[in-house]
Amino acid sequence: MPVIIAAAAIALLAALIIRKLRHGGSCCGEHESTAAKVSAEDRDISHYPYRYRIGIEGMVCAGCVRNAENAFNSREGIMARAELKSKTAVMYSKHRLERREAAELLSGTSYTLTDFREVKE
Repeated sequence: MPVIIAAAAIALLAALIIRKLRHGGSCCGEHESTAAKVSAEDRDISHYPYRYRIGIEGMVCAGCVRNAENAFNSREGIMARAELKSKTAVMYSKHRLERREAAELLSGTSYTLTDFREVKE
């Protein structure tokens, strides 16, 4: 009987892993599927005169990084690259931004802006 229970548990675990691999998903369990990547229309960094380093609370996996980047990259004139390890993003903008505007871009997500500062190159 214990062998049957162990085999059933292994089969269930394998099915869940295969489902996640087939349908996408992130490790945090918050997201059922990984969102499609949103890229900035203009990817030439030299076209963005303003650069900001922002702290983002709540990112725990690669899916979270993509969701945070998508929140920024969906706005025209902004390009961002997030980093999970430091829980930060570098945001490039074609116009000067205020902290409030950056926080508003994240307002539709489960992430919180924790730091916002302009970086001079």
